[in-house]
Amino acid sequence: MPSSRKPSGPQRRKRPSKRRIILLSITSFISLIIAGLAIFVIVAAAGTPKWDPALLGDAKQSSYVYDKDGVEFALLHGYENRQTVEYSDIPDLVKKTFIAVEDKRFEQHFGVDPIRIIGSALNDIRTRSTREGASTITIQLASNAFIANPNDTKFIRKFQVKIQEAILAIQLEREYTKEEILTFYLNKIFLGESSFGIQAAAKTYFGKDLKDLTPSEVALLAGLPQAPSQYNPYIHPDDAKARRTIVLGVMRDAGIISSEEYSKEKDAPFAYVDSMKESRGGAQKNQVTTASYKFPYFVDYVIEELETNYDLTPEQIFSGGLHIYTTVNPKIQSAAEAAFADSANFPQGINNTKVEGAITVIEPSTGEIQAMVGGRDYTPRGLNRAWQSKRQPGSTIKPLVVYGPAIEKGGYFPGTVLDDMPVSYNGGNGKSWSPTNFDTATKGWKGLITMRYAVEQSVNIYAVKLLDLIGIDYGWAFGKNNLGLPLAPEDRVLSLALGTTHVSTQDMAAAYGVYANNGVSITDHAIIEVKDAKGNIVISPKITKNRVMKETTAYIINSMLRSVVTSGTGVSAQIGNWAVAGKTGTSSLPDNLKNKTGNTDAWFAGYTPNYAGVVWMGYDSNPDLDKNGTPGPYYLRSVYGGGFPAQIWKKVMTAAHEDLPVQSKFEQPSGIVSGSFDTKSGLLPSSLTPSEFVATEIATQGSLPTRISDVWIQKDVDADHPNMLASPNSQNTITKTFLNLPNRDPSWTWPSNEAPYKLPTEFAPDPVTDEIPDPDLSPPKDDLPQDTSLPTPVLGEVSYDAKTSRVTIPIINLSGNDKYSAVIHIQRPGQPIGSIPINNSRGSLTFSLAINDKAPSPGSYYFRASFKDPKESKIGPSSNTVKLILTD
Repeated sequence: MPSSRKPSGPQRRKRPSKRRIILLSITSFISLIIAGLAIFVIVAAAGTPKWDPALLGDAKQSSYVYDKDGVEFALLHGYENRQTVEYSDIPDLVKKTFIAVEDKRFEQHFGVDPIRIIGSALNDIRTRSTREGASTITIQLASNAFIANPNDTKFIRKFQVKIQEAILAIQLEREYTKEEILTFYLNKIFLGESSFGIQAAAKTYFGKDLKDLTPSEVALLAGLPQAPSQYNPYIHPDDAKARRTIVLGVMRDAGIISSEEYSKEKDAPFAYVDSMKESRGGAQKNQVTTASYKFPYFVDYVIEELETNYDLTPEQIFSGGLHIYTTVNPKIQSAAEAAFADSANFPQGINNTKVEGAITVIEPSTGEIQAMVGGRDYTPRGLNRAWQSKRQPGSTIKPLVVYGPAIEKGGYFPGTVLDDMPVSYNGGNGKSWSPTNFDTATKGWKGLITMRYAVEQSVNIYAVKLLDLIGIDYGWAFGKNNLGLPLAPEDRVLSLALGTTHVSTQDMAAAYGVYANNGVSITDHAIIEVKDAKGNIVISPKITKNRVMKETTAYIINSMLRSVVTSGTGVSAQIGNWAVAGKTGTSSLPDNLKNKTGNTDAWFAGYTPNYAGVVWMGYDSNPDLDKNGTPGPYYLRSVYGGGFPAQIWKKVMTAAHEDLPVQSKFEQPSGIVSGSFDTKSGLLPSSLTPSEFVATEIATQGSLPTRISDVWIQKDVDADHPNMLASPNSQNTITKTFLNLPNRDPSWTWPSNEAPYKLPTEFAPDPVTDEIPDPDLSPPKDDLPQDTSLPTPVLGEVSYDAKTSRVTIPIINLSGNDKYSAVIHIQRPGQPIGSIPINNSRGSLTFSLAINDKAPSPGSYYFRASFKDPKESKIGPSSNTVKLILTD
């Protein structure tokens, strides 16, 4: 028998291999992911909106608009720009193009395209974004018809929406044919400029019916669904053309058009768009039916912000039952509208064409737009000049691209001195560019001036020279990156200092608000929050706050712009004891109107510690040419930023600051110092600096000058010829102080406050080496014939009244000669002899040495006289010569 043996001890269990453990772990992890995804899909599917075919047509709920205090002030409803077409009326060119661009497998799939969806989801996960497109035409229709907020950008919510869209798309495919779905889609899709459907869009962009569209026009429409605002030819023509070219390429590759048609159509102009922009300022938008609400310009901007920044369609805005909470301040908005309604605040127009205007007011501490008016006569959804009109800002740009950057860069302060004298630069076109000041022709050059004075008086030459010193790239980048100005690469030129770029009042108000907010930039916005009909928050704007310059920079600019209002070009904008900073600006006429006097634009940009506001004024029409190609009449005459624009600004801001505690100064941060300086060099005063040119100025720590002024020198002049340097043997000399400016062209006329300090270039006659003619022997310089029959006068000692500049000379041999009048011959210092008739009154000759009410200059004066018979034109022999010496 076989023997059996029982185990003598416990058996050892077989240990799982590491490979098996890893495999089990991976399997478990994948199972958990699948389970999680399943749960996610189930939850998302459970939240799918109720299937309601009626939503493929119209289902409207009014939306409500609230002011900054939550008070309702506008009701939006009944908005529609929809022109439906039947499937049979849609050209094959349109059908094929939209399918090729939006959903090339439209005829094959069942509502969703699995390959496209999976690829999109993987890309979204990889990039942590929600930008990858995977929507079929059916999904887009489902999204537009049934999803309340299809543009939710939250990462998880985005995937929930995609699942819900897919479910609804499958349902659509079960209920309708492909032809019906495509027709619904083409009639319902939003194509920008408040246009729903391709027929409405054809009218908006081309003024045509759908059946008359060319391939390039169809390509533009087919390219819009991806980003209606970005590819809108009214706003972004370059982007629209680039997108159209891509679509034309798709059409060519799909065999919809030929290569010849592609080459012909890709450069087609936006003729209708350009004509609408010129004649109406933009697209003609349909009016809101039965809508009449307060603050229409502001509401229009809110609608644009909802469409552009948050991708809401007009149908969602006007018919989605939204609750839109805005930043409008009723007090300020009402004051702005009242100011624009008052014709007294505007100059008289030309040919029944009104001078237009715009204003934007922002609260710098929050970035909230408090008020906006885009013109004098409101047109529903028409041109809103406050943000749509980009005009040349003139000198209002200087603090933003010149003075602010200079202070921020360091080494400059309000006392920095530059010479306001002629300058010429290479214009880049083979010609030189020589900027001038607005008042150079009437008031001459200003000479050595400080930055503060240049800001106060809006001096162009100073601004151009300073931008050249700090670097064009630096000033351009500061304005664009730090202050958010819409500067283009072509604006990177020296003339930027004079405002040759194009901006809106909204751009400028936001930029100036940074200075008012002590150097902190906050996103300007008109929307606080948007809720749907159920009270769910669908939009909560992301407001960013960034310090874009030092506090000390903002304070220095505030101080200089404060001077503009207290003693410069903006004095008319003063509001009681409020600290008001501001800048005026005008833009020059185009070259073909250089022989005219006027300007195209007038601006006032101002702010207090509470609010920043900017006013623009000008004509809408092109001032360059009229319809016949000749210079047009539509430009401003004698309208400047410190006039009507400042007047409107003051009225609006006065209302804005009612009941607020007065702030009479801008808060000074640490790091501000002050000190004395020489106003003709920008350096520390020297022992030679005249007291009238010593002043006190503020600066950021480290920017006050440390060098001693070197522009003053002392020279000896001849007392008898005080406008000449003393010769080596001059007997009577005077030491005087002069400005030493060897780089100034001798032909330039010096300003009045510098002329007395102009260094003479000639030396006085040397009494040893130069033969000096005896004045007693010099013949009188006059044009009258001499009559020797008349007596010869004898003159006594000269007396002089310095207060009145009057000279009195007695005639000693008067007896019998008082029946004659006299002619006095005067030789002034360094000048030829001149003669003037004078009365012989009581034995003395009395006359003034002043010329044009200006006191005579120091030096030696020689006088002689001759008698003259009142009945004859001849004069008698000259008298003896008498002398008068004037000193300082």
